[in-house]
Amino acid sequence: MTRKTKPYYLSNLGIIFFLICTILLTNCSLHQQRLKKDKLTLIYLPKSEFTLTSNKLRMQHPIKISNEQVVNHLLSMSYEELSLLGKKKYIFPSNDVLEIAPLITKALNRIKANKVLYYEVESPKGKTAGTIFQNQDKINWVFETIKGISFLNSNRRRNRGSTWVLLPNNGQKYSQEHSILGNNQQQNWIVSKLDLAKKSRRVLKPRLQKKLPKQRSIPSHDREELKPINSNQVELKKRLQFLKDLHNKQLINDNEYAQKKKKLLK
Repeated sequence: MTRKTKPYYLSNLGIIFFLICTILLTNCSLHQQRLKKDKLTLIYLPKSEFTLTSNKLRMQHPIKISNEQVVNHLLSMSYEELSLLGKKKYIFPSNDVLEIAPLITKALNRIKANKVLYYEVESPKGKTAGTIFQNQDKINWVFETIKGISFLNSNRRRNRGSTWVLLPNNGQKYSQEHSILGNNQQQNWIVSKLDLAKKSRRVLKPRLQKKLPKQRSIPSHDREELKPINSNQVELKKRLQFLKDLHNKQLINDNEYAQKKKKLLK
């Protein structure tokens, strides 16, 4: 390489390096379309980055789903901890559902064919995260973590290593992974109809109003004092007060005060 061609060669390398960096940065920005609002984070991810999907899955996007349908799905999602005292628990509190459902609905209605929707919901107990997509007219909900606890291993026999499993409701089922050994249920992956049956839906309770303190009951002997006073009683009270003032100012003696008071009371 001659001295004249060397600067030209280096300048070409610089241009090529700049173009490669630009393409990589552009792809990253396109792949990571992120929306964060309050406790919810939404990201459009390429299908290739979702490791649980196989080439056989054909995404049916965008997903034509209403806010009411999304609310029903979120309210229906439940799981069970794999422990002696484990019991059914709902994944999303009602107040969180009302807050995040409109944003998830809008994101699903705009999702592209080669993308999946990844979401994270923060809560005091920890992060709940997963992926949503549609395949064969069914909506798929894959959970990676629930309230900060990861689903560690779904491929081991009897889910050893996992600490929870999802609980499918009416109209829902586990995703099946086909292999030589047979079908393996993926118990952190729910496949569901868009319209859930009524039995699957959890009742959305209205927010409880503040309970007012109970009024103390008034004893019967005190009720007389609370009765409205008529005009005669008001006049009597004024005269007695006037008589008392005269006595206090020593304008009448004790006998006169007692006699006049007795008269007024009669």
